[in-house]
Amino acid sequence: MRKPFILEIPFHLVHDAQLYAPSRAPLDAVCHVLADYPRLVAETRHMRSRLADIDRESSDLDQLVADLQQLARQILEL
Repeated sequence: MRKPFILEIPFHLVHDAQLYAPSRAPLDAVCHVLADYPRLVAETRHMRSRLADIDRESSDLDQLVADLQQLARQILEL
């Protein structure tokens, strides 16, 4: 039988973990946060990527609007 590994976790980290998993016991809350960490990192990376896409789309749209405004001015000058 394996001997359990004893790890002292600072109180503020346990407290923070319980904020994310309020209905859990201290150890369960810490385990829940640690187990959920890879998903959180993956979602954060995905959101950053999507935000970069939205920034590019916004720049493209701004350019298109500027082009349309210029075209509208040219039409009014005719």
